[in-house]
Amino acid sequence: MESTHKKEIFDALSGNHRNVVVVSHTSPDGDALGAALAMQSLLIGLGHCATVVLPDSFPDYYSWLFGIGEVIIASECPDKAKTVIEAADLQLIVDMNALKRAQSLESVLRSVAVQRILIDHHIFPENVFDLAISDVNASSTCELVYEFIDEFRPDLMNLSMAECIYTGIATDTGNFFHGNLTARTFNITAKLIDKGVDVIRINQLVYNAFSENRLRLLGFSISERLHVLTNKNAAYIYLTADDLNQFGHNEGDTEGIVNYGLSLKGIHISVLFLEKPEFIKLSLRSEGEINVNLIASKYFDGGGHKNASGAHFYGTMEEAINLFLKALEEL
Repeated sequence: MESTHKKEIFDALSGNHRNVVVVSHTSPDGDALGAALAMQSLLIGLGHCATVVLPDSFPDYYSWLFGIGEVIIASECPDKAKTVIEAADLQLIVDMNALKRAQSLESVLRSVAVQRILIDHHIFPENVFDLAISDVNASSTCELVYEFIDEFRPDLMNLSMAECIYTGIATDTGNFFHGNLTARTFNITAKLIDKGVDVIRINQLVYNAFSENRLRLLGFSISERLHVLTNKNAAYIYLTADDLNQFGHNEGDTEGIVNYGLSLKGIHISVLFLEKPEFIKLSLRSEGEINVNLIASKYFDGGGHKNASGAHFYGTMEEAINLFLKALEEL
């Protein structure tokens, strides 16, 4: 599904000053953070009051992004997050196609009868948005954010916004390694560099900022928790709560681990299982025409993209892995 209401959205943001809450998904990644912060800067530049609210915290290697210190984290300040959402007269939802992806914030987001705008690149957006820019062919939500700003108010695009947008594009494509990589993506990246984005600096901040615990967790994941299913051209890694605690796990420490399965010759599907307090979190990746979104949606009520999807499984680790193995048999 593709929806393009760019002009209507710009008109909605060009009138009287509004109180806008910008929200993205739980476990926010670089694309969620970059899109939210860039759009917040645009809204402030247009004269609106804009606040970013996230369900939970972000990895510390994104802490340098402009404006991130003012983000309200609902898991840390639930009453403040609720107050901000209830006071807003416009919800801008970025990088999540359904309100359930905001988890703890879902109920309060639904409870407020205000205009709701979506900017996103995931398939099958929920039918709760008044206006939407929804394009599954985009590499990232940040790609759509760039095009929106560049079309209507390029004069407001400053270096800080450009850095946020570049971070989203780079991280959602695995540093230009996978996903919907097209000339469109690289043209936008070139324009961001022209704006002054220092690619090497950002790569160092995002990819070369491992803590010792994070690096040791990566080594443990590969040496002790990697299972290779050669006959199915698949691999999976699982990490229990005890595993994560052993290495002092912080938010973002497991980001990218799932991709190591795909680095094996002949392996085209890789899954990471993480034991969280209330569910098993799955990250699914694939190569080529193999559609892991079908596995995520059919077996785990999840979703995402053809080559990159996620899900939450409410059961044990053993049950989650067995269900994945069943899915492989039925592919």
